[in-house]
Amino acid sequence: MAEQKKVPVTFTSAEDCVEAVLQRVGKRIVLGLPLALGKANHFANAMYARAQQDPEISLTIFTALTLERPPAGNELQRRFVQPLLDRLYAGYQDLAYTQARRKNLLPSNVEVCEFYMQPGSFLNNPVAQQQYVSANYTHVPRDLLDRGVNVIAQMVSPPADGGGTYSLSSNPDLTLPLLELTRQPGRDPVLFVGEVNPELPYIAGDAEIEASLLDCVIAGESVRQTLFPAPNPPVRFTDYALAFHIAGLVRDGGTLQIGIGALSDAITHALILRHQYNDDFRGILHSLDVDRDNRLRRQGPELDVFNRGLYGASEMVPEGFLHLRKAGVIKRAVYPDTAIQRLMNEGRITGLVDEELLLALHEAGRIQCPLTKQDTDFLQELGIVDPSYSWRGHRFLDSHGEMEECDLHSSVGRKKLLGACLGRKLPGAIWLHGGFYLGSNAMYRALREMPADEMAGINMTAIDFINELHKDRDLKVAQRQYARFVNSAMMVTLTGAVVSDGIENAQVVSGVGGQYNFVAQAHELPDGRSVIAVPSTRVSGGETRSNLVWEYPYCTIPRHLRDIVVTEYGVADLRGKTDRDVIATLLGIADSRFQPSLLERAKQAGKIEPDYQIPEAFRNNTPERLVRVFEQGHRPKLLPHFPLGTDLTEEEARLAIALKALKAHGRKPWKLWPLLHKGYRAWRDRTPENHFIHRCLDRMAFEFTDTFEHRLQAYLVAGALVCFVDERRPLGDTAIAEEAPAQQHH
Repeated sequence: MAEQKKVPVTFTSAEDCVEAVLQRVGKRIVLGLPLALGKANHFANAMYARAQQDPEISLTIFTALTLERPPAGNELQRRFVQPLLDRLYAGYQDLAYTQARRKNLLPSNVEVCEFYMQPGSFLNNPVAQQQYVSANYTHVPRDLLDRGVNVIAQMVSPPADGGGTYSLSSNPDLTLPLLELTRQPGRDPVLFVGEVNPELPYIAGDAEIEASLLDCVIAGESVRQTLFPAPNPPVRFTDYALAFHIAGLVRDGGTLQIGIGALSDAITHALILRHQYNDDFRGILHSLDVDRDNRLRRQGPELDVFNRGLYGASEMVPEGFLHLRKAGVIKRAVYPDTAIQRLMNEGRITGLVDEELLLALHEAGRIQCPLTKQDTDFLQELGIVDPSYSWRGHRFLDSHGEMEECDLHSSVGRKKLLGACLGRKLPGAIWLHGGFYLGSNAMYRALREMPADEMAGINMTAIDFINELHKDRDLKVAQRQYARFVNSAMMVTLTGAVVSDGIENAQVVSGVGGQYNFVAQAHELPDGRSVIAVPSTRVSGGETRSNLVWEYPYCTIPRHLRDIVVTEYGVADLRGKTDRDVIATLLGIADSRFQPSLLERAKQAGKIEPDYQIPEAFRNNTPERLVRVFEQGHRPKLLPHFPLGTDLTEEEARLAIALKALKAHGRKPWKLWPLLHKGYRAWRDRTPENHFIHRCLDRMAFEFTDTFEHRLQAYLVAGALVCFVDERRPLGDTAIAEEAPAQQHH
């Protein structure tokens, strides 16, 4: 008699589900919530509310990357952000614990621990800083069990046909390995709550789970919400300069990992330019790259179009991967068998089911002749041998009951084995493995509307598959050829240590996440490389400071794992070099305003010879040179402010560019005066050429302001629009404001 599968208990309200969980688990709750998009917000809020009401409940929430609406810290930000909140986030359910944590008002019986925080969001917040857990992404499931997690609550997607499966969709990353660990002998059970949201795209593959894995399901309109949109930020020339250098490191036929943000969008666009506008890509990179003799690296840049294409293997799946797929850049597929993958890498098979595939598998020793029962099962599971055949002792029994020899030596025999599978695409092809995704409304819509055969090439899966080589090592090595793992940093020391997640006084900016995993993995893969991207400078309080530093009391990646570092001024290949050569190489990509002082520190420490001089080719690393490169001819038209489009309207897009630059400009009066002067003139100018400025001021509700303070703010915004929004550069696709109500649920 077949074992009856467990059926989850279904609720229509989060409060009723919380009551049932408390009855089953007790009043000590250690709640695991996925990072970013996949949190079960309604359940978490209902549990938090019960803990507020009942001090006998002990609630620990263990999560990462809690998403929050954009903050409005001052008057300018409020005027810009509030209409965005009304339009983009009206249907989103905020997490109740976020504001209490920000104001240090969490009840004494509630603890919120995160292993990765929104970058910069919780600096100088004692509660968040004290409850931060520093952990590698792949170690989090283990740490959750050590902390005694007894409830997991996750947003899930229901199948369109109403079948007996759900999709973890955006977040199988930690849930899959955690569920696997809980099945080990001696482990206490963990109650699994699924909060159903039809807005969440249904993704099959590893993210698809049987309903029996869930203990409780909350479904209905009470828990439906819009997905949290992460609008694409504007891309600066600095981002583009970094991106072109990085695009020149990516090898055709290779593997790509990138993150989210302006740099990720810029890398995506640079790779598309390399593939679709190759002459322009070559011209821009040639103008940027002053390392003609390869003094800083081992070889010149990769410049060719992507004939074989790339395969994506990234813990974070940003919107850029969908654009790279559409542009024909990401098109290299990988397969779930090591022998097949190696044959694909060698070009011995084509990805079609044919006789050559059978012969190649036999020559590689993967199958025998005649076929064994195990060979037959393997070939039928992969969709190579006709499923109608049944193996009977070195023979096949076909659908007509006739016996066929399991012999690969004749073409007739091979074709009979292949049967209806002959000529089909080899099943199981994956062009993107990911751990979690986050992006704009356009990204979520694209995933929801993606054709089934295209969606089959995306496999959202466990984070230990993406970030480590321990399991299925041979398969991953075969799949991840020429891997380029690109991660961002805040600072890099001249000896190659990388600072990415914290600052010198132990304040945590974000978290380690998977960066260490990818750096270590790049060193283990035969032809893999870790690429650390860092702008050479930053502007803080109106002052420019170098991000290449002599020393720093904290690091995320130790210097013994140094590999490739990229700034807007070039590529520094550090792998295997002496300390002296690492210092000389990094000086070559530093901003020239800081090169003398950095060189002097190295000389004082005896790490470079006293008479060393930075080569002349690298002494003109200035923002002005970058601007000259990008302003040549028609190049501005190739470099949109929002290369992947944006959820913002045209006015909001222009304002986002201007306000970001204004924030970095500082608040010192002598620096603001030129902006005020230009803004006043633009505000008074009502000619058609200035019409867009007045549309932007109207969007900020500044057009008819009459107080002196607000008038000055209006002049600053107008001045920033004049000075920082380059009209020669296209904005990129912007949202249509009239479409916004369709994105909301009331």
